[in-house]
Amino acid sequence: MKEFEVVEINEMSYIILKEVTYKETSYLYLSNINDEEDTLIRKAEGDMIIPLTSEEEFEIACNLLIKEGLI
Repeated sequence: MKEFEVVEINEMSYIILKEVTYKETSYLYLSNINDEEDTLIRKAEGDMIIPLTSEEEFEIACNLLIKEGLI
């Protein structure tokens, strides 16, 4: 059984499915442990997990998701 890291975001628990680094930014692909349809894409800055800041950043993260074969 594969182990996943669990993080709390807005008082909900998410597992980190994948972390992909691109140009010094780490993008995190997360899934709610209680609702598999609740997924998030965030970025890591130090010890913080923060929302993406632009449509361009969202497109980069989605393209990385496709490239990594996660969708």
